[in-house]
Amino acid sequence: MQHADAIAAREVPALLAGWMGLPTADVRVERPHNDDGADLLVDAAGQRFVCAVKGRDDVPSLERASVALKSASGALPIIVVPHAGPRAREWLHARGLSWLDLSGNADIHAPGLRILVEGKPNRFATAGRPSTVFSPKAARITRLMLVDPNRWWTQGELTAATRLSAGFVSKVVGRMLADDLLARGDMSTHVRPRAPALLLDAWAQQYRFSEHHLARYHLAARTGPAALSALGESLHEARIDWAATGLAAAWALTRHADFRITTLYVHAPLADPEAHGLHAVDRGENVWVLLPRDEGVFDGGARAGDVPCASPAQVYLDLAAHPERSKEAAEKLRADLLNWRTS
Repeated sequence: MQHADAIAAREVPALLAGWMGLPTADVRVERPHNDDGADLLVDAAGQRFVCAVKGRDDVPSLERASVALKSASGALPIIVVPHAGPRAREWLHARGLSWLDLSGNADIHAPGLRILVEGKPNRFATAGRPSTVFSPKAARITRLMLVDPNRWWTQGELTAATRLSAGFVSKVVGRMLADDLLARGDMSTHVRPRAPALLLDAWAQQYRFSEHHLARYHLAARTGPAALSALGESLHEARIDWAATGLAAAWALTRHADFRITTLYVHAPLADPEAHGLHAVDRGENVWVLLPRDEGVFDGGARAGDVPCASPAQVYLDLAAHPERSKEAAEKLRADLLNWRTS
């Protein structure tokens, strides 16, 4: 969104006045005189706010705003965006950050002050999905880097490993550098994640599980692990390449908890699902078979005993779309296998 700071200078005082029950004239706004990263200073009934304004609610923008506000003293720091989506709100809440959006939502907290407004629609929505470094094809680069986040990569190595064109890799890496998602090494031709945990959060915000083709089946099995074992053996005998993800993979990789839904990626549609004991259903399924939007989901796979799994980062993303104890499984997976530096 262009000119977000200009819109914020007009809208933020009006929003705060309305929420705090003040005349708009009693809320004063000014531009900071120093270059400390803040965009607006607001005074309202003796409460001073310092605001960092960003034109998007993506994780890299939110991270830059939070860093800019760390030096704020004697004022309540607030991150301002046009509209904070669900993933952005989760990220901000997890870090205890106050925010408001120009669509009229807010979560602001300070001693003696609490403002919580939800449910206002996005006033700044645009048609279509914006270009992103986390599109299904571009995400091959992030997925590969998160397998070994301490490794330094050249663009030539990334091109070969991801099977993407050199021009495409150059464009995506350039955008990731601009978003502070990557760091350059002593040799400027080498890059790696600046903060792997931040990179995973940024990817999770943009990831769309629904882009994969999902087929729902029922398989006669008493438990999730039994279904995983039987189906895996049948696919192996048929020489069909597959990888577990979601709850099944989280269980295989961490043994966190039992599960009911067994989810597998396959390289190609199953020609005869019933030959593997699978019966198509509209509900009551215990097997999800995914035909991925991009073959990169198989990159960086891990193995847990006899179970081939998608990479832990891929499994973590897919868990967000699963039922049962998926949130706990994601937390366990992150604590055990994705416990990286945040800065």
